Amino acid sequence: MTFTELRLYFLCGEDNGSASSLDGLRPQHLKELTSASAGDSGARLLEVIARLCNFLLRGSLNPEVCPFLYGASLCALSKSDGGVRPIAVGSTFRRLTAKLGCRAVRTGMTGYLQPKQVGFGTAQGCEAAIHATRSFVFTGEAAGAVVVKVDIKNAFNSVERDVILKEVLNKVPSLYPFLHQCYHKTSHLYFNGSLVSSQVGAQQGDPLGPLVFCLAIHGIVTDLASPLNVWYLDDGTIGGDPEVVLADLEKLVPALREIGLEINSGKCELYACGALSEGSLESFQSLIPGIKILNKAELNLLGAPIFPEGVTSALEAKRQALVLAQRHLTQLSAHVALTLLRNCFSMPRMVYLLRTAPTWLFEDEVKQLDDTIRGALESVINVHLDDPQWCQAALPVRCGGLGVRRVHDVGLIAFLASAHGVGDLVARILPCNGGGVPLPFVPEALAVWSLSGAGDRWPVDRARQRQWDDIACERIGGELVSGASVADVARLKAVVRPEAGAWLHALPSPQLGTLLDNDSLRIAVALRLGCKVCERHRCVCGVMVEEDGHHGLSCQRCAGRFSRHHCINGLIGRAMVQANVPCVLEPPGLSRSDGKRPDGLTLVPWQRGRCLLWDATCVSTFAPSHLGCTSRSAGAAAENAARSKHLKYSALEPTYDFVPFAVETAGPWGAEAKSLVWELGRRLRDRGCDPRSGSYLVQQVALAIQRGNAAGIMGTFEPGTTRNGGF
Repeated sequence: MTFTELRLYFLCGEDNGSASSLDGLRPQHLKELTSASAGDSGARLLEVIARLCNFLLRGSLNPEVCPFLYGASLCALSKSDGGVRPIAVGSTFRRLTAKLGCRAVRTGMTGYLQPKQVGFGTAQGCEAAIHATRSFVFTGEAAGAVVVKVDIKNAFNSVERDVILKEVLNKVPSLYPFLHQCYHKTSHLYFNGSLVSSQVGAQQGDPLGPLVFCLAIHGIVTDLASPLNVWYLDDGTIGGDPEVVLADLEKLVPALREIGLEINSGKCELYACGALSEGSLESFQSLIPGIKILNKAELNLLGAPIFPEGVTSALEAKRQALVLAQRHLTQLSAHVALTLLRNCFSMPRMVYLLRTAPTWLFEDEVKQLDDTIRGALESVINVHLDDPQWCQAALPVRCGGLGVRRVHDVGLIAFLASAHGVGDLVARILPCNGGGVPLPFVPEALAVWSLSGAGDRWPVDRARQRQWDDIACERIGGELVSGASVADVARLKAVVRPEAGAWLHALPSPQLGTLLDNDSLRIAVALRLGCKVCERHRCVCGVMVEEDGHHGLSCQRCAGRFSRHHCINGLIGRAMVQANVPCVLEPPGLSRSDGKRPDGLTLVPWQRGRCLLWDATCVSTFAPSHLGCTSRSAGAAAENAARSKHLKYSALEPTYDFVPFAVETAGPWGAEAKSLVWELGRRLRDRGCDPRSGSYLVQQVALAIQRGNAAGIMGTFEPGTTRNGGF
C-alpha cells in the first residue's frame, strides 16, 4: 500500500460515522490527524499508518497481540424474526487494512465470482439478481419450472475457518498472511464487559467478510446445474426444471454442511412457474422441511416483488411507513423535518423498489403514495400546495424544487436505468435466455417514455438514472414556465440557479447557525414555489401587500434588509480572517461618491498588490423595476446592482480592487459575488480547512438571504400583530 493510495482512501473511502472499537479510536480521528491542517505532522503520521497497514498485510504482527488487535466489541441487533444479529466492531487499523486489501483485489475477485455470485464487488448486484429472476420466471411459466429461494442459517458466523483460509490461499494469496493472522486463532470479542471467544466463521463487520464467505461457497455454487443460479452472499436463488433443482438441492445441503453451514428451512421458499406434481412437491418438502410455497403476490427476492401482483402491497407498505413517519416529523422543527423527509423518509426509502419493480404500471397506487408524500410535505412546511406548486416542489433542488420527489416522476426512469445498467450481467446469469432478449416490462417502459413529452430525447448513457431524470425534469420545468405570469417566470428562472437552492442543502443545526425557524422556512419555501405567504394586508408604509408577500422584499420601512446586510458582511469578514486575510468592516476614512462607506476592506493586498474592497447588496427579484429583466434572465437584477455599485465606487477603483457582492431575494448571485466566494473557498482549502468550505459559505449566505426575506415580510405587519421583524 503506497502513501498516495492511503491518502486517497482517507479522503474518499472511509465513512466519517464509523464506530470505534475497544480502543476508542475512530476513522474520523485518523482523518483529522492526517488532514492538510495538521501540516508536516499529518504527512508523517500518514506515512507511519501506511507502513503499519503494509506490516499487517504481510502478517508480521506478534501472534500474542492478534487476539486483541483482531478482536472486536460486539453489538447485538435484533432481527425481524426475533433472532439476534451480532455485529463485530473491530479495531480501526484492522478495518482500514481490510478495506485496503479489499480494494486491491476487488476487480479480480468480482470477475471470478460473477455471474453466480453478485454479493461482492458487483455494482447493482441486488438489482441484477432480481431482474434475472423475473426474466426467468416469465420465460419459465410455459416450461413448468420452479424457483427455490435458499437461506443459510447464521452463515457468516458458522462457516469453517480452515475452508476460508484454504480458498484465500488458492485465490487471493496476497491477502492470506493478513487473514491467516485474523482467523487461524481464537480472537476476543467483548459484549457488555464479557469475553466471548470467536473460534469459527468470519466476523460480521469485517470488510473482508463478504469476500471470504463468497470464496468459501463458490465451489459449491458453481457445481449446481440449474439454469437460474444466482447468489447474493447467503441468499441463493435456484430455478429450473423440478428434477434439476431437486438434484441441485440434494447436492447443496450436504455440501454446505461439510463447511459448517446449514440450510434455514424455515426461511426457504418455493415458487412453481407452472403446475407442480404432488410427487415433486413432497420431494422438496422432504428435503427442506417447512419450505414455504408461494404464489405470485408473495414471491419477493431481496425485498423486491417479482410479479406485478406483489407491487400493490409493496407500495402500500411504503405508504404506511410514511404515514407513521409523518406523525413524528410534525413534532420536530420544520427545517429539520423537511431535511429528514427529503433525505430519509420519502424517495430514499422507495428508490430501490422503483428500480426493481414496474411501479409505473400502478397509477392509482402511485397516486395514493404521492398524495401521502404531498400531505406530509404540507404538514411539515405549513404551506398549501396547488398542483403546479406540488409539481415544482417534487423537482430536484438543482431544477428549482424542494427535492421531495414524486413516485410518478421517478418510477419509470428508475426502472429503465436499472434495467439498462444490469442488462449485460443478467445475460450472463441467464445464458439460456440469450443476450438479446429484453428484460420483462422494459419494452413497455420504453414505449411509455416515447409517448411522454420527453420521448424525443434519450440519455447518452441509459444506465445513468440522473440522465433520464434531467430530461424529464427539463420537460416539467418547461411546462411550468409555459403560460406563467411574468413574476412566476422570473421566480422559476431564478430558483434553478445553483446558489438559489444552496440553503436547502445546509445541515439544519442551531450550533452552526444553519437552522431556520419555522416562520423563516415557511416563507422561504412559499417564495420558492410561488405559494401564498400571507393574507392581503396594508404594510406599515401604507402600501397594500398581496398574498405573495413580494412587497416586503423591497419595502424601505421593513427591517429585513438591515439584518441580512449585516449577516452577509459578517460571513464574508469571518471567512477572510479564517483564510488568513485580515480585514475590517465599514473601514473609516473611505467613502464612495454619496459619502457612504464600503462594507469591508482587506488590510493586506488581495491580488495584484491591491487590497480588496467589497460592498454587499440584496435586491428584490420581484420589484416592478426589475421584473422586466429578471423574467428574461436569471440574476439580471443582481448584475444591474453590481454595475450600479461600480459607478458609485469609481473614485476608489484605481486604488482598490473593488468587488460588488450583489445577490437577489430569490437566490441568484451576481458573477463577481460568485467569483469572490470561489476564491475564498480556494484559499480556505489551501489553509487546510474543510475541502467543502466554499460550499458551506455559499449555504450560509443563502440562509442569510432567506432569513432577511422572512424578516422583511414579517415586518410589513403593524406593530403588535407579530414579533419584531428581526431574525
